[in-house]
Amino acid sequence: MGILNRTPDSFYSGARHVDLSAALRRVEEMVAEGADIIDVGGEKAGPGPPVEVQEEIDRVVPVIQAVHDRIDVAISVDTVKPKVAKAAMAAGADIINSIEGFRDPALIRVGVETGAAVVVMHIQGRPRVPNRDPLYSDVVADVRAFLADRAAACRSAGIPADRIIIDPGPGFGKRAEHDLTLLHELDKLSSLPYPLLLAASRKPFIGAVLGTAPEDRLEGSLAVVAWGVLKGAKLLRVHDVRPTVRVVRMTEAVLTAGIPA
Repeated sequence: MGILNRTPDSFYSGARHVDLSAALRRVEEMVAEGADIIDVGGEKAGPGPPVEVQEEIDRVVPVIQAVHDRIDVAISVDTVKPKVAKAAMAAGADIINSIEGFRDPALIRVGVETGAAVVVMHIQGRPRVPNRDPLYSDVVADVRAFLADRAAACRSAGIPADRIIIDPGPGFGKRAEHDLTLLHELDKLSSLPYPLLLAASRKPFIGAVLGTAPEDRLEGSLAVVAWGVLKGAKLLRVHDVRPTVRVVRMTEAVLTAGIPA
């Protein structure tokens, strides 16, 4: 899953593509590099100026429509707003990727009504509001229970199990030690009956370990990718498609060596 942020304030400058023609060129590049899904976002996940519904629609819908019309690739919209998700699905998106864990019944209804696949992400707290002191009794057990509960709520509302993806949400209401513990025990999350998406690319916990800014976290991100594949991640949301694809192919080649095709 290649990241395309149509925001002027994304934490990583390499993901910012506000100009439509530049955004489309970046999509073409990521698909050529091996991306299977393009994740389009119109509002940064962290704190920042509010983005009104129509402004977010104006950011994401034109590129989703253009990609849908021109490029053979699945499209995800990264939003917490039901109206944005509905507009994106009408424009050709396939997946709703929401950082608020689908706690909004209106967003679940959009998923039901449009037939979207959904990414249910764990977050402690609320989107775009800093959680300065996240607390867990057992971070792995707490995140696992949250994901299982929210996935069950989506199923109860009418979203089929085979359209549900889970995401442990590194960096969302978590300190670096929480993120590292979740990664260490990622198989306890990937054992849930839903594909697990790992969205750790260039995240702050990598910077905390390596002492680097977002622009200098590629090697750390790729190390997390290889570990995630070994621990059962099925989707990877990344900024750097080409090196990620190569790391995944190499890791899988070693992992499956000696296993009959």
